[in-house]
Amino acid sequence: MNKFTESIIEQATLDWLSELGYTTLNGVEIAPDTPQTERQEYNEVILINRLQNALQTINPHIPFHAIQDAIKKITRTETPILYENNRRFHKYSHLT
Repeated sequence: MNKFTESIIEQATLDWLSELGYTTLNGVEIAPDTPQTERQEYNEVILINRLQNALQTINPHIPFHAIQDAIKKITRTETPILYENNRRFHKYSHLT
């Protein structure tokens, strides 16, 4: 019987993302209280600086305040209902 653990699934996902050309790091490498920290606490799921840099790279013509507004929309939930938040977030990818 196959026994999947969180670490097996996490490593498979990281391998898959690497194959797609993404740079991956182990969470320990960017953990709080390390020289390369990218978050203040472990519960910070979205790496804001990475998100901001990616949005600016993808959208060089968009003003900084619009990038900040996008980050606010991405990082804040409007309802405690997960599927509603997912539906709202998915609609953002279809905006032009």
